[in-house]
Amino acid sequence: MIANFPPLSANTPAAPPAVSLGLGNDLDPRLSRWALYGGVGGFLLWAALGPEGMPLHAFMHQRGPTQVFCMVMGGMLLAFLISKWRLLQREKKAFLAFDLAIPQLIRNGDLDALATQAERSASLVGKRLLRLLDVWRSTGSSFQLERAADGDVELYELSSQSSYSLPKVLMWAIPLLGFIGTVIGMSQAVGSFDAVLSNADNVDGLKNGLTKVTSGLGTAFDTTYLALVISVVFAFPLNACERLEDRLLSQIDGDVREAVMALSPTGDPEIPDAPSGAFGAPSPSRSAPAARTENLEALTGLAAEDLGGLISDAFEKHLPDPSVLVEPAQQYAQQLTQATLEKLEPLTSLVRDSVEGVAEARLSLQDQADVIRSSMDGLSGELNQSLQALAPVLDRLERLSTGAHTQAEQVDQLQALQELRLSIESLNANVQRLAGGRRRWPWGPASR
Repeated sequence: MIANFPPLSANTPAAPPAVSLGLGNDLDPRLSRWALYGGVGGFLLWAALGPEGMPLHAFMHQRGPTQVFCMVMGGMLLAFLISKWRLLQREKKAFLAFDLAIPQLIRNGDLDALATQAERSASLVGKRLLRLLDVWRSTGSSFQLERAADGDVELYELSSQSSYSLPKVLMWAIPLLGFIGTVIGMSQAVGSFDAVLSNADNVDGLKNGLTKVTSGLGTAFDTTYLALVISVVFAFPLNACERLEDRLLSQIDGDVREAVMALSPTGDPEIPDAPSGAFGAPSPSRSAPAARTENLEALTGLAAEDLGGLISDAFEKHLPDPSVLVEPAQQYAQQLTQATLEKLEPLTSLVRDSVEGVAEARLSLQDQADVIRSSMDGLSGELNQSLQALAPVLDRLERLSTGAHTQAEQVDQLQALQELRLSIESLNANVQRLAGGRRRWPWGPASR
C-alpha cells in the first residue's frame, strides 16, 4: 500500500522538478493591473462629465478636488472586485471539475494519473496535490507530509488576508476624503459671509455673496454624499468576495487533508497497491511488507527467521521475567501498607479516646445541669414562701408606725419585730443554702 512505501533506493527513477507554491497568491489579482485600470477608468469617467452640458457636471467638477480622488479610488475598488470575482469563479469551476476525479484516483492508488490530472487541471487544488506528492516522493515521511500540508494552509490564509489589505485601506480612505471636502466647503461658506455682510445695502452684491455661501455648502454636502455612496456600494461585494474565497479555500483544504490521510503511514491505508511510477509506488509483483523484508535482509545479511530468533534470544537473556518484577513490588506494597497502619495506630487510639471522653463529659454535664435545675427550682419556691410570709409582718409594722403608740400596740409591735427577725433569719438560711449549692457547680468559684 502507499501508506507503507519503502525508502527510495538508488535505482528510483529521476524525480520531476520540485513543485513550489511561491507566495501563495494564486487567487490574488495583479496589483498593477487592477490599480492602474481602475484608477484610469475612474478618472476618465470624471473627465467625461467635464463639459457643462453633461449631467452631474456641477456635482463632479464644481465641488472641489476631492471628487476626482473619490472617483479614482472607487474605480480601483471596482476593478479589484471584478478581477477577484473572476479568479474565484474560474478556480471554483476547476476545483469542482477536478474534485470529481480525486476520490477515484486515490482509491485506485494511481499516483501517476493523479499527478497528470492535477497538472492538466491548472487549478489551485491540483497545484497543492502536486506539492504533497513531491514531498512524499522526496522524503517518504508522514511527518514531513503533514507539516507541508499545514504550512500550505497557513500560506494561503496569510495571502488571502494580505490581498484584501489595500482595498480595505481604500474603503477607509474614501469617507475621509468626503469629510475633507466637507471641511473645505464649510470654510468657503464661512469665508463668503464677509462679502455678504459688506454688501448688505447692495442687492447685486448680496446676491453674489449668497451664491458663494450656497456654493460652499453644496461642496460640503456633495463631497460627503459621494464618498458615503461609494463606500456603501462597494462594502457588500467586498465582503461577499472575502467569504467566497474563505469557503473555497476550506473546500480545497478538505480534499488535501483526505489525500494526506491516504498517503500518511500513520493514517488508515485507503489506497491499494499501485504500479511503480515516478512517486515511488511499489511494483505489483511484491507487496510493501515483502519489500521491507528484502531491504532488511540486504542490510543485515541474515534471513528474516534468523534475525527474529536473535531478537527473541536477546529479549530472553537481557530482560527479566515479569514475575520477577511483580513479586517484589507486591511485597513492597504489603510492607508499605503494614507500616502505614502501624504509624496510624496511635493516632487512631487518640481519636477514639477523645471521642469517648467527650461523650462522657457531655453526659456528666447533662446530669449536673439537671441537679442544678432541680435545686434552683426548690430554692426559688422556698424564697417565694418566705417573702409571702414576710409581707403581712411588714404591713403590720407599717400600720403600727402610723397609729397611736399605746401599751398594747407596743406589744404588738414587738411581736411583729420578732416575727420579722425570724423571717429574715429564715431568708438568710435559704440564701446560705443557695451559696453552698453554687460552690458545688463545676463553673462556680470553688471550681476556679
